[in-house]
Amino acid sequence: MSDDLRKGVGDQVQEKLTPDSQKSTTEQLSEQATSTGDKIAGSLQPGDSKSTSQKLADETRSGVDSTQDTTKSYADQASDLASNVSGKVSDSLPSSGQAQDTGKTYLDQATEMASNAAKTVSDTISDVANKISGESGSK
Repeated sequence: MSDDLRKGVGDQVQEKLTPDSQKSTTEQLSEQATSTGDKIAGSLQPGDSKSTSQKLADETRSGVDSTQDTTKSYADQASDLASNVSGKVSDSLPSSGQAQDTGKTYLDQATEMASNAAKTVSDTISDVANKISGESGSK
């Protein structure tokens, strides 16, 4: 298998840089399908038959996917924690209004944590896209 059968790094960068709001539904579905196909092809293609830019793109995608999974896990854990704390506070306080306020505070903190994690992922993707576009422009 060669890189000719893979989605080009430039195409991948362009897809990431173009907001979904500027894409038609057909374009979004097409990107999802070709990205999934490229992930599969990348996992099946031996590393020694990949170009340097394709190796970098595959490694970056793997890192981003892992970061996104971790971020989602942290967000889910934070949300669960906020719900549990809110329930416990509600059980221990005479006023349900106070419990709701405390629960909202924890939920706000969890939401902020998830937002910060998502920003980190976004910044990482931007940095990698800039590195990839710099590498492909120099070849």
